[in-house]
Amino acid sequence: MGERTSIAYNNYDIIFRSMTDQFKEKALDFYGIHTAPIVRVEATELPTITVSDRRMDFLFLLADDTYLHLEFQTTFNEQDLDRFLQYDVSAYEKYKKPIQTVVIYGAGVEEALECKNYGSVKYETKAVFMNNYDGDQMMQKLWTKVENGEELTETDELNLIFLPLMRSSVSRSERAIETVELTKRIADEEKQVRLLATIIAISDKFIDQQYVEKLVEVLGMAKVLREVEKRARASESQRAIKDYLDARYGLESKDLQKKVEKLTDLDLLHHLLRDLYRAENREEMEQLIQQALEKQK
Repeated sequence: MGERTSIAYNNYDIIFRSMTDQFKEKALDFYGIHTAPIVRVEATELPTITVSDRRMDFLFLLADDTYLHLEFQTTFNEQDLDRFLQYDVSAYEKYKKPIQTVVIYGAGVEEALECKNYGSVKYETKAVFMNNYDGDQMMQKLWTKVENGEELTETDELNLIFLPLMRSSVSRSERAIETVELTKRIADEEKQVRLLATIIAISDKFIDQQYVEKLVEVLGMAKVLREVEKRARASESQRAIKDYLDARYGLESKDLQKKVEKLTDLDLLHHLLRDLYRAENREEMEQLIQQALEKQK
């Protein structure tokens, strides 16, 4: 279990920050999950929970100021709903916002209990069955697009992420390895890293232990995590600048915030934030941002 712990916990903060970039402003309508677009992925450690596994799979803040709690299961057990309810209660105590829970079941699960009545408390979830999706056909489609250098759509990216859970002629672990190998062929490095980080996080929920070392080997984990960390830090710097612009000029700063999103160089971002604090007006800030963009080129 040592290797898995290294993937799933020591580097979870890095991976989660990268996942925010992958899922941001996306909705999962394609899978029947109807919510507002995703704003960010939240940390999932909930210390008030008393069950042995205190980490819910994923918690997304949505654009309508509610939360989406996502769980991945390869089997169905009614007692899992008891655990998910505890997660939701603890998350509500922390955030005080409505929570919608969706359980994504891997191939092999064709039905599952979605609601449970505890008397005065009725708990409702939504089940999504990946058994309804042909993973072999999807793999062939995505492989062809990547090999031909075609741009992957948002739906293609989501299908790639969830590919190992779909109905398939090979095991989930084998399909996870194939998915990583396919993703490494994507020419757009920024997109490749985002997708790899997300595939790491999700595959860790169900991949067999015997495949962990192989996954790490195929992935080049250390290199990927370094790149993910670099991009995550840049994203944090972007957010700090955008928050400052919003605090100063509100909606009038939206065009400047869009320009900041194009800046990925950490040194430029750090210097820009310092310079913006010293700027006296919006015009001067716009000039500073433009200068940073030109330097990045």
